[in-house]
Amino acid sequence: MCLRYRFGALLMLGFMAVGLLGGCADKPVNESARLEHQDSVEAVQIKAWLLEAPDLAGSAIDVDLDGDRAILSGFVETSEQRERAEAIAQEHEQINTVENNITVK
Repeated sequence: MCLRYRFGALLMLGFMAVGLLGGCADKPVNESARLEHQDSVEAVQIKAWLLEAPDLAGSAIDVDLDGDRAILSGFVETSEQRERAEAIAQEHEQINTVENNITVK
């Protein structure tokens, strides 16, 4: 009887160890997280301006930077919103060009 309890305890410890080690395994890397300037101050400022624009509220727009070029991606409802997002990004003093990859749904 005592052997059965030991086996059960060992089995439970084994499952716990596998669960703990599995939780420490590397998670898949989000490709967009690899972009070097994704969270730069400039990109965050532009994203904030986009979120503050009433006509773009709720739009899913990502902002990435490559030097002095802003790269916009995501989705909006209208072509006017797409153009407005580009205009907002262009307003930043550090941005010389905007690559607008936003898709109109």
